[in-house]
Amino acid sequence: MIKLRKHWMGVNRSYAKRILDREKATLGEKKKLLANQREAQALAVQRLQLEADELNKRLDLTYARIEDLRTAQEAAPAIEELLAGPEQAPSAEPPAMRLGDQLVRDGLISDAQLKAAMDSQKSHGGRLGDILIDMGFITDLQMKPIFRKQPRKGKLGDLLMEAGLITSEQLDKALAFQNKSGGLLGDILLSLQLIEPETLYRAIATQNNIGRIGNELSINTPVRLPETLARSYEVIVIHQYMNRFLVAVSGPLTEEQSEEVQRLLGLPVEQVLATKNEMERFWKEVYGSEMLHESTSKLADEQPHNSAITTFTRFQIGGFILIGLVIVIGLILNFWMTLLTLNLIVQLFYFTMSIFKFTVIMFGSRRSSQFRFTPEEIDAIDERELPVYTILVPMYRESQVLPHLLRNLEQLDYPKAKLDVRLLIEEDDEEMRTILQDMKLPAYYTVLVVPDGLPKTKPKACNYGLLRARGEYVVIFDAEDQPDPDQLKKVFLTFRQCPDNYACIQAKLNYFNSDQNLLTRWFTQEYSMWFELLLPGIMQLDVPIPLGGTSNHFKMSVLKELGAWDPFNVTEDADLGIRLYKHGYKTAIVDSRTWEEANSRTGNWIRQRSRWIKGYMQTWLVHMRNPFKLLREIGFKGFIGFQVMILATPMLPLLNPIFWLMLLLWFGWELSIIGDFFPGFIYYLASIEFYIGNFMFVFSNVAGVYWVIHELEDNRNRVFSYKLVRYALLTPLYWVLMSIAALKAAWQLVTNPFYWEKTEHGLTEPPTASGTDKFIDSAG
Repeated sequence: MIKLRKHWMGVNRSYAKRILDREKATLGEKKKLLANQREAQALAVQRLQLEADELNKRLDLTYARIEDLRTAQEAAPAIEELLAGPEQAPSAEPPAMRLGDQLVRDGLISDAQLKAAMDSQKSHGGRLGDILIDMGFITDLQMKPIFRKQPRKGKLGDLLMEAGLITSEQLDKALAFQNKSGGLLGDILLSLQLIEPETLYRAIATQNNIGRIGNELSINTPVRLPETLARSYEVIVIHQYMNRFLVAVSGPLTEEQSEEVQRLLGLPVEQVLATKNEMERFWKEVYGSEMLHESTSKLADEQPHNSAITTFTRFQIGGFILIGLVIVIGLILNFWMTLLTLNLIVQLFYFTMSIFKFTVIMFGSRRSSQFRFTPEEIDAIDERELPVYTILVPMYRESQVLPHLLRNLEQLDYPKAKLDVRLLIEEDDEEMRTILQDMKLPAYYTVLVVPDGLPKTKPKACNYGLLRARGEYVVIFDAEDQPDPDQLKKVFLTFRQCPDNYACIQAKLNYFNSDQNLLTRWFTQEYSMWFELLLPGIMQLDVPIPLGGTSNHFKMSVLKELGAWDPFNVTEDADLGIRLYKHGYKTAIVDSRTWEEANSRTGNWIRQRSRWIKGYMQTWLVHMRNPFKLLREIGFKGFIGFQVMILATPMLPLLNPIFWLMLLLWFGWELSIIGDFFPGFIYYLASIEFYIGNFMFVFSNVAGVYWVIHELEDNRNRVFSYKLVRYALLTPLYWVLMSIAALKAAWQLVTNPFYWEKTEHGLTEPPTASGTDKFIDSAG
């Protein structure tokens, strides 16, 4: 029988299968080779077409030149008569002329040729002399003496003054800023809005003897540099001539970089300088698909075990089914014993959570749990040492809070020339795009339109904004955020004091509309406890910290090393905090606050909270795919901390309604069956939870609010009302809302795991600061 299975009609099946597999592999390789050959042929045909177009253009220009020469020859006798006459006295040295005018004056080119060259320059950019040579209007030999006569370019400031582009007072102001805060003079002039970007970059191009980008440029070459090299060198191929490539650069390439680019392209390159916004446009046009893929799929491709793109693994589904089967079998075999065992497990979970939270708050109440700095320490900072700081602001339909956002960012006490503010707008948000286009934002702002695509989440937008960010540090602010003005400087001091393995500094969050209604009061109590006591205590205990969704400051290099944010996790901050801890990095809390808008409408609050809880569920599922591996990575203490902080956040609101119902049935109808669930030890444990545990949870909210009020009064800063404390007695009603949100989150985890519940902002008018309307009023 074995032989019959292996042979059929004299043919060895395994041998035949090997032959077929080998033939299939050979066929696949040939198909791939053929596809590559077709692609290469298509590029070659396209390049030949471009060369043909260029030759036709040059031929037309040559005909025009011949016609100009014939016209000039016919007009020569008349010109000689006009030139004949009384001898003129020698005139003074004429003022310096532009290159094109000088060449026309010397008879080396005609007006028509100059116009044709300038039209080409307007389309593609580049140096006028190179364009004239390329068009055949003048030879390289003729141009060399002209180039030698060109004045040597000096310092940028002197060049701008000589050209009348800035005044001496403006230059003195920029130099004083540079002496105090450091930075490049060009960036300073732009940040002070003393010059337009196009004017400045044209002057920088002249200073460095390279061309400027054309005003009407459209990229028309299929040739591209490798994306990693293009990003490293900040260079993009934008046009191809017969004998060279035109490449856009954000700054002049070094000799080594230029040689590397030429080696890859196989032809010489001509550099043209592009502004920051022009480079962003080119990047999206040339590398848009790569940028979208990286911002969406990089983590899933490189670290699939850390990505929430898969909600439940087969192992987890099997595990949940197995647990369900064990419970069902237990109920069949011994109904009451199974229920009592489950109740005991839940009560132990409640008890552990209460003890852990009390311990964390005790540690968090220490002054050493946060990094604190005096005004004198902040004033003593040498601003020349401050690095470039990237600020990411993801927004979606936030037009009503945009003016407040810009005012708050302008209040930051940080050299504006060292800011890299990136406003991240979704492609389908037409209103925001129109408003921002009509605004005259300072040059340190960059408006990035995030390409439409799934998932449509805040972390995907942040990943997109991070790709070309320039800062050494990076922070996220939400649209309604109002950070303390000295927050960035405090973070700089914190990083400087911390060991190198500290990669994130979390600022504290709280609400400016705490007294608006009962919901905002509860929300303020919760946030005060979370950021004033709980997170600082977690830092002291050295367990994984679930970060806040805003005002977390990162070292850029570490953030990129970890793969940045998970675009499929709707609470990306908590997930990133766990990944930081898994890779050996730590987080610190700094004594600086960002004031946000607390949700004042119940439906809006439930949408936001259900998204947060769903994200915690995703985070737990992702990192518990291999519990034993997680235990090895973060240790026993970290593992317990992870369960208490990440698992308990959704579990407690889901379990609470069950015991509330039991409590209602017991006190309302005195059902004896309820008492059977709590025999002996379980009864005493549940009683401790009911009386002491609930008191501790309520008291922690009171303590958090009191802590904030006390600190703010000491600093003579914004003051909460002590009346907030009394509303803590109604906290159990707030827990009911949490349970509703948790049930919604559990349903969405199964049916729509990546859906981002939009939180509506701008429902409360935030406090405003004066003196920051210099560009907001320019909105149309």
